[in-house]
Amino acid sequence: MIRHQEFQRSGEPQPETDALLTLALRNNGARIRFWLWFAASLKFLVPFAALAALGEMLARFAPVTLTAPPRLLATLPAAERFSAPAAILTPQVESAGLTLAVLAGSVWAIGIAAVVGVRLVRSLKLRAVLRGAQDVDMAGPVRIKTSDSLLEPGLVGIFRPVVLLPQGLLSRLSHSEIQSILAHELTHLKRRDNLTAAIHMLVEALFWFYPLVWLIGARLIAERERACDENVLARGHDREVYAGGIL
Repeated sequence: MIRHQEFQRSGEPQPETDALLTLALRNNGARIRFWLWFAASLKFLVPFAALAALGEMLARFAPVTLTAPPRLLATLPAAERFSAPAAILTPQVESAGLTLAVLAGSVWAIGIAAVVGVRLVRSLKLRAVLRGAQDVDMAGPVRIKTSDSLLEPGLVGIFRPVVLLPQGLLSRLSHSEIQSILAHELTHLKRRDNLTAAIHMLVEALFWFYPLVWLIGARLIAERERACDENVLARGHDREVYAGGIL
């Protein structure tokens, strides 16, 4: 089970809409709610890049030239006498704006570094546990290992995933309980939950200052766990045996 892990303008992402949809679908499967929350997460990445690329492409193929009306051109000499104070103040305003932009950019970059640093430390610790883990002689689509850490069962990795189990778990649970727990972890594998989790981690790193991003992350974890639980039970595993294995 994976647990490691405003203002709005027209065209900007509005994840609140997805939140209302998930509320309306609360009686449906967790799988549907998960993908709605994940769509809300992706909205933080996709629209800005897409709109920027579209705007750049349109600017290249359809450049716009603005021409001032003749009456406006006639009033320019008279207006120049009143524009001198504004011309003097403009460099100061631009300098203050530049300083503020640099400050905001620095705070944003520090926040990104902090979030990435915490995630990197956790990843290195998990990798260290994985290196010391022992292989289990069990058939499956991925390798199964046990470690003496206190980590709960989980699927580790994206490209070469491994199911990591606490040492001694196999001797304490029945065969049916072990199979139900493995079914849960292999459902994470089938759903590519580690990949979607990594994508949202990128969103959290870039938009760390936005509380809604962290709410979406919490809902993604809850709904993907429920989706895996529902899948395990739908495949015929006994409800009580599965719950007993988890406890």
